[in-house]
Order: sequence, then C-alpha cells, then structure tokens
Amino acid sequence: MRLKFFFLIFLFLSLSLYSQNNEVMDSHTKEVKSKWTFNPFRVYDTDKYLYGWLDPYVYNSKYWIGDIFNIEEMYSNPNYNFNNMAFFHQPTLASEIYPIAFNYKDKHRFRIGVGYLTQFFLSIYKPNSSVFYGESLFYGTYMQVELYFDYIYNDTLRFRFTPIRHICTHIGGDILGDDKLYDRNTEEFRDSSMELMHFSLYYKYGYFSFYGGFSFAMTGFNESNFINLFSLHYGTDFRYPLWGEISLITGIYLGLNYDRINTVERTANPDGYKIINSYNKLYPSIALGIGVEIYRFTIGLKYEYMRSRQLYAYRSMENKLGVEVTLFFLRCLNILN
Repeated sequence: MRLKFFFLIFLFLSLSLYSQNNEVMDSHTKEVKSKWTFNPFRVYDTDKYLYGWLDPYVYNSKYWIGDIFNIEEMYSNPNYNFNNMAFFHQPTLASEIYPIAFNYKDKHRFRIGVGYLTQFFLSIYKPNSSVFYGESLFYGTYMQVELYFDYIYNDTLRFRFTPIRHICTHIGGDILGDDKLYDRNTEEFRDSSMELMHFSLYYKYGYFSFYGGFSFAMTGFNESNFINLFSLHYGTDFRYPLWGEISLITGIYLGLNYDRINTVERTANPDGYKIINSYNKLYPSIALGIGVEIYRFTIGLKYEYMRSRQLYAYRSMENKLGVEVTLFFLRCLNILN
C-alpha cells in the first residue's frame, strides 16, 4: 500500500512537470542559474589587468631565452666552460585554480584557490661543446605553491591574502652528478625551503595596472640557506590597444627583499642541520619589459636584476636580458552559465 502511495505521488509530480511549457522551464532554469555562476579558472578579458606581467611570483606560464651577464660570478668553477655557452633558457610552468568561487550582483567576486609554479634553469652549449651530461646543462628548479583568498570588485580592484606560500629550490642533477662541477666533500651544502604569508593589491585604471604588496617568513629560519624575512614590491603595467586583440605592453617591477643568509652544515645526527654562520642582507629586485600582447599571449624583451633563484648561486645577484613569451592561462567556460 505504501509503495502504491509513493508511486502515485511520483506520477503526479511527473505529470505536473511534463505539463509545463518548455519556455517556462527554460526561463526558470536561467533565473535560478543567474543567482550564482561558477568558473574555477581566471577570466582572461578582465583578470589579465589584475596580474603583474613582470611580477616574478605571478602564476603565468612563460618561456625565457637570453643571456645572463654575470653567470661566471654565479658559478665560479671554470669547468662549466661558459665561454662555450650558446644561450640560457628558463621555462616556467604555472597556473592557479579556485574550486571555491562565487559572484554577487556582478560586482563582487570571491575566490579561494591554489597557485602552483615551477621554474627550470637550463643552458645549451655551442656545437661540439659539452659537459658530462651532454650539450644541455640543467642547473636546478624553483618551486612555489600557495593557498590564497581573492576579493575582486567591479573587475578593477583585486585584493589577495595568502595565509601560506611554500617556496623551495633544488640543484639540478646535472650539477650534483658531476664531481667536476660540484664536490660534496669540500663545497657548501645547499638547501632551501620556507613558508611565507603574503598580501597584495591590484588596481586597473584605464590603460594602466598598478600592483603592490608585501610578505614575511613564518618558517625555515634554522633550516634553509636563505629565508626571505620580509619583502616589499611595486609594479606598473601599461597596455595601449593597437588593433583588435593586439596591444603594446610595457612595465616596471621594483622590489626589496630582506633576507637571512645561512651557511648550513648537514650532519647525520637527528638534528639534521647545523647553522655555522648567519647574516641578514637587503637585496633589490628590478624588472623592465616591453612587448606585444596578442590575446592571451605576450612576447617581449625583458631585463631582470635580482638575487638569483638558482640554489647553487643563492648568494649572488642574477643580471639577465632576453626574450620572454608569456601565456595567461586559458579560462574555462562557466559551468553554470
């Protein structure tokens, strides 16, 4: 009897639904969906103005190729044979996704997401020149992962709070595996891992995008070769429309990092690390660029001067100039729109 009762209720509801006009149902569906839209990826048309083109910490995939002017100061070992180097290149794989995202009245956007970035440091030797691992030399990697909270107002202002940003760097196997380039018995042990908290603000005004922020370290003080105790940065991008989706883009990035530099001795005891020497130092960061932006791609000439992200040369500045291609990650269509 109970089963028949439920069946009659189901039949009644089904008939009621099927009796509805198709246009009425479509209208109701659109009305409900308009209350909240979901898109876990960045929206190119508006979000590109709220990210710094030259920001070294931005989650944009890119490929840089060029020359490092002071490479022999960064790697003083003559066995690297930098006189026979053809060029340096640094691919970066990066993106961010926010699985929690919602809009309110088309002006307020809230997002909780994760950003991931890995930068590779490589070079190519001239023909008939090589080292132990061949004509290509892999120096190491820089990795960055963070959890962030974004608030965007009217597609012109973005505030980001990052409660935790993890940064670690590693020396490449091409160096560690070649005793002519790295002698573990005599050279300094190098390791780097830390967590920071970060705040930043971005604002679009006409052709200009302004951004700035600061961060400070929370962990890694007694384990890492370098710790970014505190940093400030400011940047400006200028986009001038030329034709269709093509724009001229220029920018400047300025930063100041207050870092702790540790000389670390790694031991076999449970402590793991022993700090032999430690000092704090200010390091400037400067980036300049000019290029052409075509839809989601940017190709431009970029100059950068900052403390090297290459772990082997973490005490040195890196002075480089080259051509860089940047991809602002493709958006996903609105799932509920």
